Amino acid sequence: MNKDNLLSKKDSAKYLGLDEKTFENYFKNAKEFPYAKTSGRFTFKKSDLEKWLESYRWRSIKLNIRDYALCLDFALAQHFRGYVLSDFGTGRQREFGQKITNWVKGQLAEVAVKKFLKINFGVDIQLDFRIYDEIVPQDIIGIKKNGSYRDPKVNVSIKASKPKSAFLVLGENEILLTERRSDIYIFCRPDIPDDHLLRITRNEIIKLIKGQQHFPKYKKIIPRFDDIPCEIAGYCGIEKLRRVKEIPGQPFDGYRFVRESGLLLKSKKDWEALIKQL
Repeated sequence: MNKDNLLSKKDSAKYLGLDEKTFENYFKNAKEFPYAKTSGRFTFKKSDLEKWLESYRWRSIKLNIRDYALCLDFALAQHFRGYVLSDFGTGRQREFGQKITNWVKGQLAEVAVKKFLKINFGVDIQLDFRIYDEIVPQDIIGIKKNGSYRDPKVNVSIKASKPKSAFLVLGENEILLTERRSDIYIFCRPDIPDDHLLRITRNEIIKLIKGQQHFPKYKKIIPRFDDIPCEIAGYCGIEKLRRVKEIPGQPFDGYRFVRESGLLLKSKKDWEALIKQL
């Protein structure tokens, strides 16, 4: 093999537009890329990276301000009805910003899947953004056929995590309790900025503080709202999840069910197979 077709870890990360830490997490833990290790050095085939990048691009969806508004409305409705959201794996209640961000992130993932299936496969799915007292495990509640929606043939749950997350992670109750279990789990990585609330209130904040002492120092760098990219990382059936007590760098307080993002089904043929199941 021509050595010119091999890239170092640093050059591979740069080629894909990822920081080195994320790239290392992706190939070591997520199993997103094949690699070789010789004399302590990791090397990657450029052809493998190109294949991943091409796949990543067609699986990534842009979410606009209208999509965000739909999700923020849901998040605020959950907050003001007094719903308690705890940190994953602990009993500690999350503060307002964390709660809103996580709810928005979860709903953005659902909207992204809806857009992804429509744009790439011409399939219309129905999501349920109503508020319930009980947890509703199934996120796709209808498939459009002949002008009307029918019930899905399989139960599908859509999960969201940060762009750097290497694993689809599910709580034990989500799998062991029959009423919360799904047949298929779709994993998404929406890249929602931590300061999204600042971005949508930017103009009001500027009006409020423009006469203050330090405002001139940062007035030109207050971020604006941009479209939010979301990668549809792939999906798997419930039978592909494995039960563990930890993943690299993250011990759990109990068991979780996980699947590496690189092992998820994500090709066009894979998605066409899922659509047939729906």
